[in-house]
Amino acid sequence: MRIAVRLLGPAALAALLLLSGCAGHRTPQPMAQGPALSPEGRVQYYYLIYQDQILRLQRLTRTQPLNQETLAQALGFQKTAVEALNKVIELSPAPELYVDKANLFWNNDQIGTARGILEEGVQRFPDDRALNLYLANALLMEGKTDRAAQVFDSYVERFPKDDQARVQYALVLVDLHEYARALDALKALPPKSLDAEARFLQAQAQSGLGQHRQALRTLRGVLAADPEDIDALGLMAYQYEMLKDYAAAEKTYARLLAIDESRDEVRLRLATLNLKLNRPDRALALIRDGSRERGVLLEAAEVFLREGFPAQASAVLELLAENGPVSAEFYLYQAMIAFEGRGDAEKALKVLENIQETDPGYPQALQFRIQLLAALKRHNEALEAAAEGVRRYPGLARFYILEAGLLAESKELPKAREIMEQGLTRVPGDADLHYRYGLLLREMGDETGALSAMEQAIAKNPEHAEALNYLGYTLADESRELDRALVLVQSALRQDPENGFMIDSLAWVYFRMGRLDEAWTQIRRAVSLVPDDPELWNHYGDIAKAMGKTNEARQAYTKALKKKHKDPELIQGKLRGL
Repeated sequence: MRIAVRLLGPAALAALLLLSGCAGHRTPQPMAQGPALSPEGRVQYYYLIYQDQILRLQRLTRTQPLNQETLAQALGFQKTAVEALNKVIELSPAPELYVDKANLFWNNDQIGTARGILEEGVQRFPDDRALNLYLANALLMEGKTDRAAQVFDSYVERFPKDDQARVQYALVLVDLHEYARALDALKALPPKSLDAEARFLQAQAQSGLGQHRQALRTLRGVLAADPEDIDALGLMAYQYEMLKDYAAAEKTYARLLAIDESRDEVRLRLATLNLKLNRPDRALALIRDGSRERGVLLEAAEVFLREGFPAQASAVLELLAENGPVSAEFYLYQAMIAFEGRGDAEKALKVLENIQETDPGYPQALQFRIQLLAALKRHNEALEAAAEGVRRYPGLARFYILEAGLLAESKELPKAREIMEQGLTRVPGDADLHYRYGLLLREMGDETGALSAMEQAIAKNPEHAEALNYLGYTLADESRELDRALVLVQSALRQDPENGFMIDSLAWVYFRMGRLDEAWTQIRRAVSLVPDDPELWNHYGDIAKAMGKTNEARQAYTKALKKKHKDPELIQGKLRGL
């Protein structure tokens, strides 16, 4: 797949070093001095040490669990590898060595260090393409988009015919959701250099800007050259979905499936579109003709249930039962169908009784039981079940979250906080627990504590989309650390690219940065995905007003009022001020 390619360092190192902020560092032994060799021999000796440390790191991540001990070992390997590369650079400097060294720090926590290494490399080798592109990428990851553009512009000014550099830079921009800048980079390409790869990248950027019809035109050109380009067909089908042309999307996915019938994700997407076109029998036939793999069938059952076809969801589960003895998951999905598909919480509770306490699936069944009891307004029973979960499974964060949530619902906020803090003591590494704790603190009026909890959530899991979005939006709303706010929201969107609320956050960051054209593009995308949220229409109005679009601002504020904005007086004041 060519979508979302990026210039990254060793993934294993990044995964471990993301926890470095909270680790106790183990001081590694100093690297031994090289033997009495010729300069060329010493270069080879130190580079072999560097390669050995990378291999040790890869072996560590493959064979050991991620914890503080393995992190300390990883930091030791990193330090020795850096020392070895420093010796090589001292003896025989080369551009690729700076890239190797920067890659050792290519993670969210250490990207500033990587950028410093690349700046040093560019000073020494100013005309090296890879160094310049890596430096621009690092600056983009830090949210320093203007500086990244300066680095790239300076390079292409010296090498105006380096079309491949423009394509690679555009690729990085697309991956970081800087779609407008990506299109600008591609516009400078002469027609002869707009090959299928560049056109596909152009279509990705157009899609990201909500220019779905333009993206379709671009993709038709790509497919004219290669009618079986799987990536282009997938992106084309997505454009049709965004335009709500489900019939065209269905035909495009059918083309994809004809090329490769083993692609389960395409079959599931095709089934979903048939459900949107109210063709449940055809959707079910697609699933029956496909894989009997347990995960695929369970996901298919969930698709039918989500789209409002519980009978077909049950039929998919029957396919699962044909494969042999049923598992706890079978009963869990049966219970989901009873509750979410037919609204029968009592029947769902009855189905869950089939899952024994000794079954590995019992914790999930207990969690669902708590949610069902809460839905039936049997608050005390739900609370007792949540407390049972905490007692029985003290290492599972979900039960602390459920018990605290039930207490908060009944306005017992101090008790809820006590339960959450108990959970944080017992399961300190759970990012979602920190995130939920932050939400509780916000509800209790402790905004500072809430932000601190979100920082902890991100430290535990740098890809926690909700915490990234919360922190990024809050920083933007307070008009501070806007470069960091942009990085945080972009990171959230990489996990959930079609989340309308996160796209709204991106629009709000751009608005606070004064990048109004980009803010306008993103807020329009946001309200198309979440049309009923009053706060999004409030943001839409603010951005429209800043751009001089008075009529659109008035319409947006009016919609915010109609959709019951929490502060109608604020919105009415904005309307009067137009």
